[in-house]
Amino acid sequence: MAHEFNVELTSQQEWSWLVAIDLFLAGLGGGLFLLFQLFNLPPSVGLLSLTLVFLGGLILLAELGHPLRAWRAICKPRTSWISRGVIFVLLFMICGFLSIAFAFDSLSWLPWASDGYAARILWMIAGVLAFLVTIYPGFVLSASPSIPFWNSPLLPILFFSYSVLGASGVVLLISPWFSPDSQAHGIIFFASVVIVANLIMLVTYLLTLKGSNLAAKQAVKVLNEGALGWLFKLGVILLGMVIPLVMVLWIPSAVALAGGFILMGGLLFRYCVLKAGVYVPFPLT
Repeated sequence: MAHEFNVELTSQQEWSWLVAIDLFLAGLGGGLFLLFQLFNLPPSVGLLSLTLVFLGGLILLAELGHPLRAWRAICKPRTSWISRGVIFVLLFMICGFLSIAFAFDSLSWLPWASDGYAARILWMIAGVLAFLVTIYPGFVLSASPSIPFWNSPLLPILFFSYSVLGASGVVLLISPWFSPDSQAHGIIFFASVVIVANLIMLVTYLLTLKGSNLAAKQAVKVLNEGALGWLFKLGVILLGMVIPLVMVLWIPSAVALAGGFILMGGLLFRYCVLKAGVYVPFPLT
């Protein structure tokens, strides 16, 4: 009967592609809004960032299975990072839109359009909320003690940095249509720095967990072997970072393509992190 009590480490199966897409779009939108503010990009880029976050929310509703019950997700902000995240997203959608609305001619009548102080306050609030939208998914996952691969204070930082990386990919992808040469050079330099920073942080994260407990070691092993391993190495590392870095540094004419590769790598990163989550077995008593 001993075999009946053999408990093995188990990979989580609850969250997969739909959740990965939601995390990707939400982080992408929040990160893009920050770059919209940092580089003073056209208002249409700010509107695009809001659209991406909104689409992520729609996909999350589809994943929940009971969209009419989604309002319950907002009811536990004191204890749940999911509740906090929903609040961050809703507030960001409102403040983000209000902060850029007056830039469009049809909404130039808004009262704060002529009040520089009020506009700056709204602008800063929207930026803070955009930052929270990028980082909260990392806290959602890191608050799972039963999955040590996620349960790390480094994960929220990694999610934020990947959101900024993805946003850089969007800006590179659309830069040929709106960026003057001087601005394009700044964006390319910023993207190359972010790629290198993400690569260093990702390697640090994996090496740290590889020296951790059994479940974390198993997760790193899952992430480096089999089909998921190939997806991680070729999709996240090679396609999502190494090739785009080569392009932005030495093939300036291919920056739009590099942006597309960065976006694909960012989506695959979320998927791989989710699929590599390994549960710690409950102790037998």
